[in-house]
Amino acid sequence: MGRFGRWAVAVLVTVASFAVPTWLGGALVLPSVLKDAEIRWAVASALGTAVAALVGMWGYRFATRERQNPGPAVQTTGERGVAIGGHNSGPVTTGDTGAGQPPAEAEAGNQTPAALPATPAPGTVTAAGERTIAIGGNNTGTLSTGDQGGNQP
Repeated sequence: MGRFGRWAVAVLVTVASFAVPTWLGGALVLPSVLKDAEIRWAVASALGTAVAALVGMWGYRFATRERQNPGPAVQTTGERGVAIGGHNSGPVTTGDTGAGQPPAEAEAGNQTPAALPATPAPGTVTAAGERTIAIGGNNTGTLSTGDQGGNQP
């Protein structure tokens, strides 16, 4: 929604937030309490004004806020790759977690990571290859891309 649309919504909601409590108070709620119509509608208008003032503050903030940046695009390719589009707050591991043997490719020395794109788009986080991690935010956890077991080199 564009800036004009946000302002239109803010104005319509503010007008409605004045009209509805004023009418409800003046026509339905207050007649049983206040018999004089002038006093009843003055009190109802004050109530509507108070509600509209609060909603008007919300409307101003709603109409003038900038669009939220969804964050960078995060992409990883390859076996055991991890892509995190937000903030990481926990352990991330892309290796073996037991006492198993390292992968056959690692023993043979044949690890060749996949090629990264030639020109990544602005705001893009890319990692390619086996056991890669791409994070589009702050890391607060433990990261590991190797084996977690008995046969570590």
